[in-house]
Amino acid sequence: MLTADQYNDTPAAELLKAAADGRIGFDQQLIASLLSRGGGTAGEISDYYLANEEEWRVNIGPDVFHVLRALRSTAAIPVYAQLLHEQDDEDPGPIYDALAELGPEAIEPLLLLHAKAGPESQSNIEFLLAGLRVRDERIAALLKARLESDPADGAINISLYGDSELRPLLEARLGAELSPHEKHEIEFAIDQLSTVTIPDSPEPFDINSLYPPTAPPAFDVLDPEEMIQYLDHPSAEVRKLAAEGLANEELNESEVKRVLEAAEEDEDPAVRAQAWQALASAMDDDSVQRRVQARCFDDTASNLERAGAACALAELEMTDELAELLQEFYADPASRAIAMKGMWHSFDQQFSEVFPKHLDDADEDVQRQAIWGCGYLGIRHVAGQLEALFENENVREHALFAYALSCPAEISRGRAKALYEKIFELAGGLGETEVDVVQAAIDQRLGMHGLEPVFAKQAKHAQ
Repeated sequence: MLTADQYNDTPAAELLKAAADGRIGFDQQLIASLLSRGGGTAGEISDYYLANEEEWRVNIGPDVFHVLRALRSTAAIPVYAQLLHEQDDEDPGPIYDALAELGPEAIEPLLLLHAKAGPESQSNIEFLLAGLRVRDERIAALLKARLESDPADGAINISLYGDSELRPLLEARLGAELSPHEKHEIEFAIDQLSTVTIPDSPEPFDINSLYPPTAPPAFDVLDPEEMIQYLDHPSAEVRKLAAEGLANEELNESEVKRVLEAAEEDEDPAVRAQAWQALASAMDDDSVQRRVQARCFDDTASNLERAGAACALAELEMTDELAELLQEFYADPASRAIAMKGMWHSFDQQFSEVFPKHLDDADEDVQRQAIWGCGYLGIRHVAGQLEALFENENVREHALFAYALSCPAEISRGRAKALYEKIFELAGGLGETEVDVVQAAIDQRLGMHGLEPVFAKQAKHAQ
């Protein structure tokens, strides 16, 4: 477990590995440490990126790019070339800006990289050289050669380069046999070179504006034995998130013991409340169950802690006494969200009237539990409200999952893909993660009706 006070004594490559493993978050503290080092840091970061990219649990590629750009070193150029190769349809503008900030110093490293590269990579590197917009005979020679071998790519590069003296070459190339696409690109480049433009100077790059002051580990990619360490983290918020992550895992005996210690002894009540919830998977242990029950019914403890314990107990049996307590904790704004979580974890329909009225709640935790409650209790009449929440980026994934669980639809394996297509259309398309979310929800809905999954994808979802 790495903490921020250890960053400056840790090699840059080890910090990046910790971030890629999900053990630390990318934040201003990590960035400050990386930027404070000597001139070799950019080379160390570049070497790490190029050697280890396929082994990452968390994609830190954009973060590596931002740090390298802030370091303003030509050692980053191989990474920029690799990123351009991987970008597909993404905007390459930030890479151009990063190279432009290096200025003429970028020419020699790029030419050296070009000499060693294969044909496809050479084309990308020529694109980067053109984007420098620095007049150099060697760059011009590469652009001229590309115009001959690949008229469309060559025209795009020359247009980007912005040297009007190359316009006659483009005009002459129009006389040769060309495809419609090649002809279009050359005509566009000629038009661009006909207008004298002065490129806008990019705004000074402020890396800190892209990151929060602090960021937690990526608990959704950590194993329980890794997460358990963070119950000793100096930050109460990190300890709470660790306990929340552990609530989704099957814990072994030693892990249960450590979570129970946190539930009873942590100095922060929010951490204790979350730790009580994390013991839900250990309710088959009579000694653990007795201690959870004791806290739940201890009227000297805070409602927050008691609600956490009640949430764990709700997965066993919903007694009248426990239901009454959950309603009591629900009435307290401090413990409302946890009480609602306990209600829908019970799958007890007596609580179904609670959730719809909180779908637009100003408290994001309460709103999130309301969404999940509507989904898991199958409250069909709120389908339109859940659909409206697709437009809210803060809760979109939760709303997609809940909608897939509860919307009016025939529940059969044969209709599963039609339901997916319906949600895809309603949502205006789905991102990669959203596809997994919706498909996992549909599979879970099938499972709740005793049917085998169709998509067979498993994903963890924050609750």
